[in-house]
Amino acid sequence: MKKILYAAAAAACLLCFSGRMHAQADIKIGQTKIRLQSPVKVYEEPGSGSSRSYWNRSYTTVFGGFSFPVEGCSYESTVQMPVKYGNSFEVTLGVKEWYCPSRHYSIGLSVQYSHYDYRADGSPAAMGIITGTPIDLDIYREIYKTDNIGIGIYNRFSFFGSMYLDIGAYGDWAFNRKYKCRYYSGDSKEHFNYRDGGKFLPLQGGVYGALGYGYFSVYCKYRFTHLFSHSRLPVEPPRLSIGLMVEL
Repeated sequence: MKKILYAAAAAACLLCFSGRMHAQADIKIGQTKIRLQSPVKVYEEPGSGSSRSYWNRSYTTVFGGFSFPVEGCSYESTVQMPVKYGNSFEVTLGVKEWYCPSRHYSIGLSVQYSHYDYRADGSPAAMGIITGTPIDLDIYREIYKTDNIGIGIYNRFSFFGSMYLDIGAYGDWAFNRKYKCRYYSGDSKEHFNYRDGGKFLPLQGGVYGALGYGYFSVYCKYRFTHLFSHSRLPVEPPRLSIGLMVEL
């Protein structure tokens, strides 16, 4: 009986860690026949004579990215909101599901959370964000930030082994939008939070590109939509961001 249990355990391990095995396997020991079912999704090798297509090959990755905005790249003449580099950034975390119709091409879908943080110097009253504030405020920092839930679709072209190129598009819904003004009041520092759904638009979208090797890639995002309603606030944060992503 022990030999049967040992053999069954060894076979189960092989089924879990070998992507080339079938999902089911029969083991016969003496007059006893054991059928094992792998808990892991496995795939047929191409050219093996199986009728399965590459579309049955899929895998899931978890990713995290960090990027900085790049000023000066815009498809329109709207004035760009000046930002402080190093203090302005994007953080993104999510999951991608990849489907592989061929050896060198995959299509992926993602769900992700992102946080945008733009920091600038200047007067919010002059930009029209905060109205009715004294014009002589001693402002030392402005912060516009959003928290977003989004989806994406990607085309991955693989070459030279572990190198790949991603091209795709994304869409975000900003469920939290906030403008913070920090200023001096005498010798103390004060801050003021401002929210206005009429000025800060919730739906965003753009294109995505990345060049990667293994787990790491350099990626860029370009936003085509407006973060602000230009009828009420005719400025825009930088549209382009470039950063580093890790995908496991």
